[in-house]
Amino acid sequence: MKRQRSRHSDRFWPIGSLTVGLTVMLLSAINVALMDTGLGNVTEFFLGLGLGLVAVITGAIVVALALKLTHSIPFAALSVGGGSIFALWYLNKNSPARIARTLLDDPQWQLDLSRDALSFGSLTGLVLTLGLLAGIVFLVWKKHLTLLRAAHRGLLVLLTVSLITVSAGTLWSLMSDGHNPYPDDGAFPELLTIADDPGNAGNPAAPGLYTVKTLTYGAGNNLRRPEFGSNRDIDSRTVDARKLLPQWVSLKKRMRESYWGFGLEEAPLNGRVWMPEGAGPFPLVLIVHGNHGMEDYSDDGYAYLGELLANRGFITVSVDQNYINGSWSGDFQGKEMAARGWLLLEHLAQWRDWNQTPGHPLGDKIDMNRLALIGHSRGGEAVSIAHSFNRLSHFPDDATVAFDYGFNIRALVAIAQVDQRYHRRVKLQDVDFFTIHGSYDSDEPAYHGLRQMNRISLSTADYHFKAGVYVHGANHGQFNSGWGRYDYSPPGAWSLNTAPIIPGEDQRKAAKIYISAFLEASLHGDGRFLSYLKDPRSLSPWLPRQSYVHQFMDSSFAPIADFEEDIDTATGSADGARISVKDLALWREEALQHRDKRLQGSNAVVLGWETPGASYLISNIDTGLITTERSLVFAVSGSLEKSAGAPSDSENAETDDSAAPTVPDFSVSLIGKNAQEATVLVSDFAQLIPPVRVQYLKNARRNKAQYHALWEPVLQYVEIPFAAFTSVNPSLSLEDVRSLRLDFDQSAAGVLILDNIGSARRL
Repeated sequence: MKRQRSRHSDRFWPIGSLTVGLTVMLLSAINVALMDTGLGNVTEFFLGLGLGLVAVITGAIVVALALKLTHSIPFAALSVGGGSIFALWYLNKNSPARIARTLLDDPQWQLDLSRDALSFGSLTGLVLTLGLLAGIVFLVWKKHLTLLRAAHRGLLVLLTVSLITVSAGTLWSLMSDGHNPYPDDGAFPELLTIADDPGNAGNPAAPGLYTVKTLTYGAGNNLRRPEFGSNRDIDSRTVDARKLLPQWVSLKKRMRESYWGFGLEEAPLNGRVWMPEGAGPFPLVLIVHGNHGMEDYSDDGYAYLGELLANRGFITVSVDQNYINGSWSGDFQGKEMAARGWLLLEHLAQWRDWNQTPGHPLGDKIDMNRLALIGHSRGGEAVSIAHSFNRLSHFPDDATVAFDYGFNIRALVAIAQVDQRYHRRVKLQDVDFFTIHGSYDSDEPAYHGLRQMNRISLSTADYHFKAGVYVHGANHGQFNSGWGRYDYSPPGAWSLNTAPIIPGEDQRKAAKIYISAFLEASLHGDGRFLSYLKDPRSLSPWLPRQSYVHQFMDSSFAPIADFEEDIDTATGSADGARISVKDLALWREEALQHRDKRLQGSNAVVLGWETPGASYLISNIDTGLITTERSLVFAVSGSLEKSAGAPSDSENAETDDSAAPTVPDFSVSLIGKNAQEATVLVSDFAQLIPPVRVQYLKNARRNKAQYHALWEPVLQYVEIPFAAFTSVNPSLSLEDVRSLRLDFDQSAAGVLILDNIGSARRL
């Protein structure tokens, strides 16, 4: 017998299902409008509307065929409503950008431009609620709701209130900044007095002595960037980059060349310049952006660095590589990394030619023996690639391309760098290196600058150093003034927990302080600034109030125990050095990992104790390593392991979320002949910074599923002059010292990670 339907349902279901379908179409339209195709937001909106309509109709047909025998809900309403949910699922799994690329016959399917950070369940609840509300509003408006039975009416109201509550929570979550679940993590560095500060070089971010002149250079025709085209100040040249990026084909080639007005056979060398006025010659610093939507130009986002560095005597260039960035028509998936590095070398070649051209406005302005490269994100990886290519005779991926560069690139700076896009792991030697990374970098949540730092070897032929800083609360994008607080594109951006992120001005202020100090030490040769890279307390008068974890090593470092030599926990790295322990509940050597499970490129020792009095002894140390001209140095971090005896790896361990992490203080003793020894507390020479926990997404459960660990080991540099031990015990002769002991006597229990125990020259 045919099932009867009431007049109320005949009106309710069509209105509700129509609202669901229109909502999905609207979501699709908004998504496409955010793609920045260059066609304009209005055109993009209607394209997205059409794509959503096609998806809803397709879903309706699929659902209609599957549920043909279902009669409890009107057939048309069930088909459209179910089809809309199917369309929502499909559009969530396959972004409109990906669908558009496929429809336009791109032979390569690419990954989504933004991560699917929004829950399909949340979106479904929101869409269904809107449909249900539309149906109820229609019934109330037509005065049909009162005709329902009381039980049915109550059930409908209960369901509606429940869905409204869930949807309101979803909307509130999407619109809110989130919250800081770990407000007590991190510590601002204590102030060192000027007397304690061995550098005393002043604020590295303070203005210098030079007046700054700005200009741009470029080549060829540029449909989008007049500053590099018709309005440029200086003509550069074009280069043929086709063999460096053979993936510039098909849709990506057609769309990009239509957008920009040029192809890779005539890739322009474009740059914006901040130049100190004066005779020179000046050091030259190139800055290159990373991967960002190519239509949202990135090169002007480093003006804050360009102005400061030029003011302090560095010619600074922000290089334009926007035309090889990602767009709605596709991302090169890291295949463009070689081109990013190579283009930097071509810019240096152009500057060398200008410098050697008599009468040129830039002639004799550059000191070609003092060159630095700065890169952000993929640009951070590109600067290391450029340094590697600089010493090669041929392109390693296509040896038919000859290289002939040989520049004296003295310094590299990696800002929130990636270390996974180029398929070759670049190893470097004898170059000054600095990396800066934020704990709230949700785009590159692992501190990958450490990986590159650990692949740089420093010989004793000339003095070089490598350093880094981990800034709590900094994100990926705010190192560029135009990228902002959201490290994803919408709609994924709406799920990010941005409340703990520091203000953009503070983040860029920290970058200015550290990068300026690094370049002053490297290119200007002012050793006073090196102390600023070792201990954040020396910078505390000027730094924003956040936690800063420093890393440092220079070419004078001689290892006593760096845990790289073998798998024997009883041997040190120095010849003949032996290791023994007392009362440790935990003792293992392991390869340090990032939160993404990639290796940091360094081994360390993990030590844990459950009673005071435990110790770690290194004996048979070469006496030549311990002199008054040198210091004891090591890297240390606390650990979030639940207990000292836990068998889990340090990077995977968790702890009680309610308790802020700590780093246990401990003592260091030097032991000489006749039982003479001297002991100092580590906390007298360094402010030990606890590990910091982060939650990138507003939803903690989804954050754990996507990012796994709440923290990753980031070890802190500590330096204790050997002369400090003789101050404690003048009877101790450093020439007689053969043993070094770490005493864990300041806390009842704890876990520490230690690495790179050694000796280094005092500066």
